[in-house]
Amino acid sequence: MSPSPKVVVQTFDNYAKSQLTFVQNVAELASKPAYIECLYESHVVEIVLPLVTNINPTVRMNAVLCLVRLAGNSEPCAKQIVCSKNLLSRLLGQLVKENKYYKKNCMNLVKNLSKYSSAITEIVIKECGGIDAIFICMKEFDSFVREAAMQAIICITRLDVKLSQLIVDYGVLPQIVLCLKEQQQSLKLYALSALDEMAKNNEDLALKIVDVPTLPHVIIFLMPNFVDKKVQKSALILIKNIVKHSLYLTEHAIESNLFPEILLLMAHPDESIRNNSAQVIREVVQHSVQIAQMVVNSGGIDKLLNVISCSQELSPNPAVHALGYIAAMSPKLASAIIQSQVLMHLTAILRSDTDKLTKAGTVWTLGMIGQHSAEHARSICSCDAITNIINVYLDSGIESESRHKCIVALEQILKKCDDYNVLDKLLIPSTPTEIMIYILEKMSIILPKNSQARRTFITNGHLKMIQNINPEINSELFQVIKAINCCFPEDIIQMVAGDFPETVMKTVDKYVPQSECLFFNRQLKSDEQLHKSYSTSKTPLSGEESFFK
Repeated sequence: MSPSPKVVVQTFDNYAKSQLTFVQNVAELASKPAYIECLYESHVVEIVLPLVTNINPTVRMNAVLCLVRLAGNSEPCAKQIVCSKNLLSRLLGQLVKENKYYKKNCMNLVKNLSKYSSAITEIVIKECGGIDAIFICMKEFDSFVREAAMQAIICITRLDVKLSQLIVDYGVLPQIVLCLKEQQQSLKLYALSALDEMAKNNEDLALKIVDVPTLPHVIIFLMPNFVDKKVQKSALILIKNIVKHSLYLTEHAIESNLFPEILLLMAHPDESIRNNSAQVIREVVQHSVQIAQMVVNSGGIDKLLNVISCSQELSPNPAVHALGYIAAMSPKLASAIIQSQVLMHLTAILRSDTDKLTKAGTVWTLGMIGQHSAEHARSICSCDAITNIINVYLDSGIESESRHKCIVALEQILKKCDDYNVLDKLLIPSTPTEIMIYILEKMSIILPKNSQARRTFITNGHLKMIQNINPEINSELFQVIKAINCCFPEDIIQMVAGDFPETVMKTVDKYVPQSECLFFNRQLKSDEQLHKSYSTSKTPLSGEESFFK
């Protein structure tokens, strides 16, 4: 009987089918975290890795998919894949002649391998050809392949500045910027996220992004006729992380027509858009007084106030901080904020049940406004902000950093406050000594020049109150109390303290009561007389009547 070629063909077909069935089953198991440990102990990586060079393209593609899932669910599996550098290099090196599904799986593999550590990621992109594979996929026509490549870039740049620099130096930026011009929302979002991860690392990377150029394409998303909220939000986050680095980058954004679109977005119906727009303004106004003045001249204070008053689910902290940075730039800008009725809203935040972080930011902003002059401090005090700042400070749930902000703000405002009546109301026994010291310090400057203030200081009990404080010798509080005591005669100090001078006590010793003083000599009545006094109605004598009258 002659041999039949069909037997050989059938044998190889069975082998190919078995390989495909095996790799498909393993890929299915690898998608379930419960099976990962058992697969790892069964040396699944060592068995599957050789299949990435299989002659059958379907087997190759499923083998890569299996590795993607193993790397995504298990760090030991990821490390084992990376250790097989030759096979991983061959897997990524044959991308050019593979289909879009294979390319997408390869990008997902790079992404999953890169999420664990910088060391693993560096091996993947430098020694195994990962960076070349990303560049090839970024030039792919299929949008899903480019999306997978950008997800890998996001994962890589999130880990390390050096890796971000490597991606940028390889020339991937222009390809990412091209994705901003595509119609698909997902491509735009991934492109914005990838640029954002690079931009927030350092100024050099942000400069390279700006030089592509990128900002004109991003600012288009801020236009009033652009309706995609997710893209707008991502664009705002990217701009914020670019302009925060330097004045140069901020000026570049302004030249790219950042205004007035950014101000218009602070009146957007969506709260997240308003909040992120305020974050951009917060970063922009920090760099120069000219930019802060431009924001104010463009109606920025009212727009920031709108963000604060309309905040519901999100914290108004970005807008509150933006106002603080504007106020810190100059007394003129701080006055403009005061005239815009902002103080009423800031004080309302301190009285509300909002989060402690927002209250701390509000306290800081009030300090920035009131630090310039007596007039600014008077405005802060007139809206009862000082008392509310003290209440925030006394809140047991507040963090030490926030409590420190309260102390700093109170010091800034009280040092400029020249209204004795305001200081007088704040000086109460419940005021903490660390705050009282700033009140007394300012009073020690006012009292020597104001006799009415000295009289009020005594009559309101403040002079007596400070005598009951026992500060450490030569401490700052001790020196301040000593300075105040110097504003009053020594015998007055002793009297209010309850320690009468000897001259006063000698006067008491020598004092003889006057003869016309009226003395009563009451005699106890017997029980019978007492009973009669209650049972008998008695008419008072005329002398008694006149006396009681």
